[in-house]
Amino acid sequence: MNRHLAAMKTIIDGFWGVAKSNEEKKERARAQFREDIAAEQVKQLENDTQTRAQLAKDAINEELHEALAEVERWGELDGAKINDNDMKLLKLDLSPEQFAQIVERNRNNGTMCFILKQYAEKHARAEKKDDEIPMWNNLASVEVPTVDEKIKAYNIFAENAIGIIQNITGYGWGRGVDGFGVESSVKGFGEPNQINYKLLEVLGG
Repeated sequence: MNRHLAAMKTIIDGFWGVAKSNEEKKERARAQFREDIAAEQVKQLENDTQTRAQLAKDAINEELHEALAEVERWGELDGAKINDNDMKLLKLDLSPEQFAQIVERNRNNGTMCFILKQYAEKHARAEKKDDEIPMWNNLASVEVPTVDEKIKAYNIFAENAIGIIQNITGYGWGRGVDGFGVESSVKGFGEPNQINYKLLEVLGG
């Protein structure tokens, strides 16, 4: 899993554990103490959960900030990072599958991804002149990571992580530590599924 998403997942897991523990303590307090004492302990535990929730959200936003700074560094153009051997291959008549192999080799190289994205877009404009070429059979159909797409993906995952925290602390149907879907959303955060697989592909490992 991408290290920034893994860090967000660790934050979510940690908070979920704290929230569940506090709920159990609340139930014990209600069972063991008279109503006024129990109410005071319950209030303290609820305040602790809310405080920890805010700390978790802050930690997720901090991780997001670090991830976006890393993306900006990744996207800085550097001539020293140009892969001359792959640049030579771009002079050939490549199939989408061959082009995808070049993209995969350079996925962690922001300078090369910038070049490859431009190359694919120029080919797409040229290919539009030939109506016989279907869109799925041209180089533009190959996903090339970009700064904007990485930023979008990280923001989506961070919003999702904060949403999970809010569901854990919320009230009403489907919310709370034992709410419907809470456990699956906690355990499934950052794991590939039909909705997020393209986002994960953009972010890489």
